[in-house]
Amino acid sequence: MDRKTLTMILAAVLIGGFFLPYFKMGPFTISGFDFIKAKGGDWDKYLMLVIPLAAVLLLVGALNNENYILGRGLLSWLPLLGLLYLIVRSIIEAKGQGIGEIFKILGLGYWISLAAALVLAFYNPKKS
Repeated sequence: MDRKTLTMILAAVLIGGFFLPYFKMGPFTISGFDFIKAKGGDWDKYLMLVIPLAAVLLLVGALNNENYILGRGLLSWLPLLGLLYLIVRSIIEAKGQGIGEIFKILGLGYWISLAAALVLAFYNPKKS
């Protein structure tokens, strides 16, 4: 699979994963989009917007004959950094207690996005 196709598929997965449940607490689920829309919270919840924005820019760049606005290297790392920030912040707020509980409340959307972000960041096939 060439880089352009892989980038388009993974960018679409990141965009779709953002609207799937990132957190599940009992019967309640919260997607990345719902998390940003929610009232209250700190300013840094808006850092999660880097995930779909980078994915959209990657998709547009791949469709535009691999002409990326900010460069594919930077855009491919931003979703991973955003997802890792979310986990690190949660662990810091929990003060190291209940790290297992944090991983239990993460939903399918988070794990799909994390897998896509890891592949996007570390697997870089040659341009064809």
